[in-house]
Amino acid sequence: MCKSCHSGLPLTFDVVDEAGIVAAATAAHAGGQAWHFHVLAPLCTFSPKPGAYTFLLELTDAKRALCAYYDEKPTAVNKQLLPLLHGADALADTPADASLAEEDEALLATIEAAAKAGTSWHHHMMFPACGLNTSDGKWRLFVEIDGREPAIHDYADEPSRVLNRIERIYFGLT
Repeated sequence: MCKSCHSGLPLTFDVVDEAGIVAAATAAHAGGQAWHFHVLAPLCTFSPKPGAYTFLLELTDAKRALCAYYDEKPTAVNKQLLPLLHGADALADTPADASLAEEDEALLATIEAAAKAGTSWHHHMMFPACGLNTSDGKWRLFVEIDGREPAIHDYADEPSRVLNRIERIYFGLT
């Protein structure tokens, strides 16, 4: 078991390969257990291995965390597990049938500008029980853009519409 040498990651975790991540996530999903994941960018506040991408799988019900390290953004495994976590339409181009809060629109505009400028950025959707979440039971959206302080937004309910738009920007689907 590896303990994080970086004070930003408040979890103890096992290091596994990608196959171990996928097997554990799909087993938890099939068993109806709570789980979720994060992709930690090389300069992420929570990164246990600065300079590398970390795929962090939290098996919430099992009180266990697994991580795998990558030299490049782990897009394939991210896209593989995202529909299990957020549903088959997680990356769908959903119509903007209702307006978002002004602060969410401002955050999305900032993220879009960073993406278009080629500035490194990433995000975390933290479930209320997430080991990285210090919001006291709320859903937390945490966005890091190089050269800026992290943007933190807390929500009483899952901000699915905001997350959908962020994920589409992240995967270059806009």
